[in-house]
Amino acid sequence: MPRFGIAARIALIVMAALVAVQLLMVAAYVAERRQVASSPPFTPLLGQIAALAKLMDAFGPRERALALAASAHPGFVPRIVDQAPDVTTPRLLRPAVRRLRTLADLAPDRDVALALIAGERRGDRPVQRLRELVGARLLAVIQLSDGRYLEVTAGGDLTVRLMGLPIGLLSGILGLLVAIAALVAVRRETRPLSDLAEAVGRFGAALEPQTVRERGAPDVRAVIGAVNAMQARIADLVRTRTLVLGAISHDLRTYLTRLRLRLELLPEGPQVEKARADLDDMRALVEDALAFARASFSAASDEVVDLARIARTEYEARRAQGAQVTLSGADAPLEVRGSPAALARVAANLVGNAIAYAGAAEVRLAAEDGFALLVVEDRGPGIPQAERAAVFEPFYRVEPSRNRESGGAGLGLTIVRQIVEGHGGTVAAEDRPGGGARLAVRLPRAALPAG
Repeated sequence: MPRFGIAARIALIVMAALVAVQLLMVAAYVAERRQVASSPPFTPLLGQIAALAKLMDAFGPRERALALAASAHPGFVPRIVDQAPDVTTPRLLRPAVRRLRTLADLAPDRDVALALIAGERRGDRPVQRLRELVGARLLAVIQLSDGRYLEVTAGGDLTVRLMGLPIGLLSGILGLLVAIAALVAVRRETRPLSDLAEAVGRFGAALEPQTVRERGAPDVRAVIGAVNAMQARIADLVRTRTLVLGAISHDLRTYLTRLRLRLELLPEGPQVEKARADLDDMRALVEDALAFARASFSAASDEVVDLARIARTEYEARRAQGAQVTLSGADAPLEVRGSPAALARVAANLVGNAIAYAGAAEVRLAAEDGFALLVVEDRGPGIPQAERAAVFEPFYRVEPSRNRESGGAGLGLTIVRQIVEGHGGTVAAEDRPGGGARLAVRLPRAALPAG
């Protein structure tokens, strides 16, 4: 069985909707025309025509003219003709003809005919299409007792009604219903694309393949299959890069340990101290590289973590080291979902970064619109506007040296961004009023249990 593409499917849906509207309008027209012949709205008009026919039978020529003139108005035009008009009663109006005979007490041998005729712009011909009902008129022909014929053309509000609704309003309602059904069908066809977009967004945050079920049109299935394969390849590349970086860092740490042991066996001196400092810097760099590798490809955790408790732990640890750190907003629990170790790393990197550049850090916690807010501020030199996005890139530093005393290797904020985005949050560098830097982390709060 051949499968249609998404463009062909949407075109078929629109065409099917148009055909459905036409079929519904035809069905409504047929039903409404059937009701025309038997519904109460025609009863007063038929009674008026029947009464006029009785008067014509009872009056002479002079009185007939006066009765015709008295009953005539723009929506009701009667006249008497000598020859029988060529009027054929449609099947749907036959019940109305029987009703008219009854009202006028006509003998069975007297001719009676009813028809709906279109407006003058359409040539006064019988109504054949639904659109010709607009401005249509009722034509009634009754044979009088003297052999002449009473012809009445009745216009005005003859709009056919179904369930009390005008045909125009009813057609609009039916068209709206069909349009809604078409939109549902189009939504069903485009839903795989929406699912694909959501999966790609989740993959970008977690770097874990988000497989999407292949369904829909063939071209949509092809796109979904290609994206699924691409996710797997990207995940393998990132995993391989992480393994290689971790292996190199691990081996470097082994060699650094050996060098440190050899330095301990050498006599003390200025060169030994410099070498020991270099080894410390190299070890810190390796630790940062390992942390970056772990943050680049780590499975998301669904554990409930108290961010306030993590901030208090980091605050107490820094105070024990003699650092100038303040903490506010950590009195009440502030729960998020994620890895406790990873979020502790975020707090440590942000506080450490502030201490390295400004000698002090101010930590603040807050709840804001369903998010947990962790803000670390300092009174250091700040981050220039043009470099606020670049500071989160690997190995980028506002101060270009690699001296750890002036800020480190440039992986701290990169690790923060990797962890925060992996937890569905955001991190941004902002201005602090009065000078300095402000780094703000927003994480989704854990949903509170029911009750």
